[in-house]
Amino acid sequence: MEILSDFLPAFGSRDAAAGETGVWLWRSYPNAAALQELPGQEQARVRRLISSQKQDALAASLVERRCLLSRLLNCEIRTLSIAHDEAGRPYLPDHPDTVISFSDSEGWNALALSRTGLIGIDLEQLRELAWESMLPMLASEGEAPAIRDSVNGHGSTEPFFRCWTAKEAILKAAGTGLKGGAPRILLPAGYIDARSDAFELTHAGLSLEVETVMAGQVILTRAMQV
Repeated sequence: MEILSDFLPAFGSRDAAAGETGVWLWRSYPNAAALQELPGQEQARVRRLISSQKQDALAASLVERRCLLSRLLNCEIRTLSIAHDEAGRPYLPDHPDTVISFSDSEGWNALALSRTGLIGIDLEQLRELAWESMLPMLASEGEAPAIRDSVNGHGSTEPFFRCWTAKEAILKAAGTGLKGGAPRILLPAGYIDARSDAFELTHAGLSLEVETVMAGQVILTRAMQV
């Protein structure tokens, strides 16, 4: 299947090529032909979706992810093995020294690859949603007012999604995802109100460098072990 997606480098990464490390962002569109390019386990995941359009969108995303990884690892796309540990964290059985992280939202996708330490990424398409009802999942009672004030002050959901992607990226780097306790992570005040796009913190014994970028209406955050 011909892959038409442009894999856009982020955070100073270079164009996707064999041996490169970094983060790449791309836009995915539904493709009915993509399903047959996937291994059986991923085909089963796609078929569990009820909507045919959502099936086509997920299949395209998964194939494009494999295409990008095959470029970076210089291997055949059909021989590429992607597995998940008990916490759901993806890894490459045939490349034990390589760390990967994935994210997707509203047709946008991101992939991170590192050979020097743990990494986690998360992206969200900026959009309206019932964010206040989600605050208890994201923030402690002490931190929630700062996020609420920032959202109200900006007049948009951007501050909420900045905080969401930051905590998700941190927890992905730690190998847990949001179930690992997002409210226990306290973000700097300057980050919450968008005065700063980068900070460092320690979580689960990891020293992490966290940075957020905007690509149009997409918020992308990377947490990288240092």
